[in-house]
Amino acid sequence: MMLATSCIPIVKKNQIGRTFVYRTNIEVKGKLPMYKKRELSNKLQNQLDDSLKVRVISYGGLFKTYVRPPAFDTLNIGRSKVFMTALLKSMGYFHSTITDTFFIRTVQKRHRTYITFKVEPGVQLTMDSIGYSLTTPELQALAIENIRNSKLKKGDAYSIEAISQEIDRLLTSFRDNGYYKITRESVYAQVDTVVAALIDPSLDPFEQVRLLDSLRRKRDKPTINVVFKQRPAKDSTQISKFYIGNVSVYPDLYILEDSTESRRDTTTVNGYKFYYNSRKFKLPFIADNISLHPGTLYRQRRFYRTINNFNQLGPWSNVDLTMTERYDSVPLLDATLRLYPNKKQSLTTDFEASRNVSDFLSNGRFFGLGVNFRLLNRNAYREAIQTSTNARFGIELGTQLVQTLQASFAHNINFPRFIVPFRFNQERVVNPRTVLALEASYTDRREFFKVPSFKASWGYEWISGRLRGNSETPRRRINWQYIPLNFEYTSVVKTDSLRKFEQIIPAYRFAFNDGMIISQVLSASTAIQRGPKLTVLRARVEESGAIFGMIKSLELGALRRFVKMDAEIKHYINFRRSSLALRAYGGVGFVYGKTDTGGVIVKEYNLPFFKAFTAGGPYSMRAWQIRRLGPGSSTLYEAKGDTVAIDRFGNMQLEFNMEYRFNVTTVAGIKVASALFLDMGNIWSHETDPKSKSVISDASFQIGRLYKDLAVGGGTSLRFDFDFFLIRLDWAYKLKNPAYSNINSGWFHNLTLSSGQFQLGIGYPF
Repeated sequence: MMLATSCIPIVKKNQIGRTFVYRTNIEVKGKLPMYKKRELSNKLQNQLDDSLKVRVISYGGLFKTYVRPPAFDTLNIGRSKVFMTALLKSMGYFHSTITDTFFIRTVQKRHRTYITFKVEPGVQLTMDSIGYSLTTPELQALAIENIRNSKLKKGDAYSIEAISQEIDRLLTSFRDNGYYKITRESVYAQVDTVVAALIDPSLDPFEQVRLLDSLRRKRDKPTINVVFKQRPAKDSTQISKFYIGNVSVYPDLYILEDSTESRRDTTTVNGYKFYYNSRKFKLPFIADNISLHPGTLYRQRRFYRTINNFNQLGPWSNVDLTMTERYDSVPLLDATLRLYPNKKQSLTTDFEASRNVSDFLSNGRFFGLGVNFRLLNRNAYREAIQTSTNARFGIELGTQLVQTLQASFAHNINFPRFIVPFRFNQERVVNPRTVLALEASYTDRREFFKVPSFKASWGYEWISGRLRGNSETPRRRINWQYIPLNFEYTSVVKTDSLRKFEQIIPAYRFAFNDGMIISQVLSASTAIQRGPKLTVLRARVEESGAIFGMIKSLELGALRRFVKMDAEIKHYINFRRSSLALRAYGGVGFVYGKTDTGGVIVKEYNLPFFKAFTAGGPYSMRAWQIRRLGPGSSTLYEAKGDTVAIDRFGNMQLEFNMEYRFNVTTVAGIKVASALFLDMGNIWSHETDPKSKSVISDASFQIGRLYKDLAVGGGTSLRFDFDFFLIRLDWAYKLKNPAYSNINSGWFHNLTLSSGQFQLGIGYPF
């Protein structure tokens, strides 16, 4: 399979008079699905002999430079076919055929060689049966007991990789049950024995006929039987169960320091013997994070859990855990844990670009530049409690250049365990943490409002998922965050301009008020990697006022009652020199609070502005400015006469983004890339006409009007990748503007070459 682009080829270095490799193609034939052909073609490309690989640099799809093309030699074709055949056999294609052709074309006295491999993989072997026949009864029992965890299933494609993974799984299961010395050489896979049985002279003639018939059927739909067996042990200890013996801990070593030579204080805590020179750490705290307990059966997962515990805590830069065999009445393993402390405190000053994804004041969707000062303490109270103090000063860039000024001060305390009023087995989760967060901020929205705010929260973070066999890192990890108590208070100091807007937009009168949030938050995210494809999932739900809203004085006062949910899926497909990125986002808020406006109780319909959904800007609908899209196809917020366009906020948002990203060139070590992108989406809210007081249906979400309300933007991008950050220059056009949905459904309204929208962003948009 080959995807070719038309561009101008340039051959670097003088190749006049030489015959060199100009292009090598691999065409996969057969009845395979198209995506499998692409995958197989990419794998076969990696098996080519180096002398058949051509280094090509593409410049934006317009120019291709061939750098040092290798000299052509037919011997390299033969070697490549051997490598490709070996790969195909490892994947279960035992009857593949590979043919090659080449021709030479002379261009400007340069002899270009075009090589084509045509690969017919044939029918892939499938597994007919999977069995276990281990000579050690205890190992056989463990294999059968854990067979439900096997990834091998009848009918699956046979491959050496799948067999190897199953052997690794078996070994992990054995090592988790005390068999410390069992190795990969101890277990092997024996495959089909039909052909071997046919040449056995003692075989019954009727059985021989049955096997011949079985072999005939296998030609049409080849299958293979796999049995996992055990080689004889080299010594008896290889199949002996080991137990944990002595555990020695050195909590404050330094690099190149010999733990056996320096004099140290010693003490025993919970059965662990400590050798220390300082009081930097509380020893009971260290003992609580060791998962290897003297006298217990050795389990490999506890070995890795101990290493991961100390790596994740933060106060140590290096962690070393060694096991030493010792033979007593039973085989023992003495453990030595060496910990090398990290620098306790650090002060950093960062230039940052902010991308907001959930609310306007602290986490909304806008682009800003700021300076962030951070003081980090990795070992507060000598228990690896991390404290972080942040001071941030920033600006938001908009139509008036400096649109918003921001200042904030935050202090977080991160406890390396769950702090709960009940007993909980923390070994069931990975990296449990309790987080206390305090934040005060001040926002000056130019000619609009000034907002001081305060936020405090108490929450928990952890990782769950199915564990890998040889570590404590989940195979499919899910990052969780639960905040049972989140308190926010926002005060709004309005300007005359905002009060004027409130006369035009009645919803502003209730959105831009002092707001109190007493909420719970639950969020989860995970990533799934499958070959060149990566999928990232994220979901979040927040409810405010469900409990405290029962207090009437709070419900009718500043407390906001709502439930807000949003979810996001991102999918990336990586090609050889480019990638495709897709994103879908959806969110909705249900508001059920009430407000006392001078004795008149008014029902609330919209989320407070600092929790509302917004669209537009460098990380959303890029053809629109920040908060300048929607709601729906209404024109309530559009500029009319001398008025200017107004910020828009919504209770619901749908968005879909797509980018085709590709490399352009490298200049002075800076990677230059580009992209073609398409954005679709909008926000919706509950709006009323200021004159008739009737609901504006064009602003509310209705499934029958979705096509009318959807905005579509598209454009291109120039990106400069400095490795540690990326600068993005986007130019986008409004392809479908819902504000003009009554004219050709809004498609290409007033679209000219100069009518695009420029966006400056830091990092990828998603």
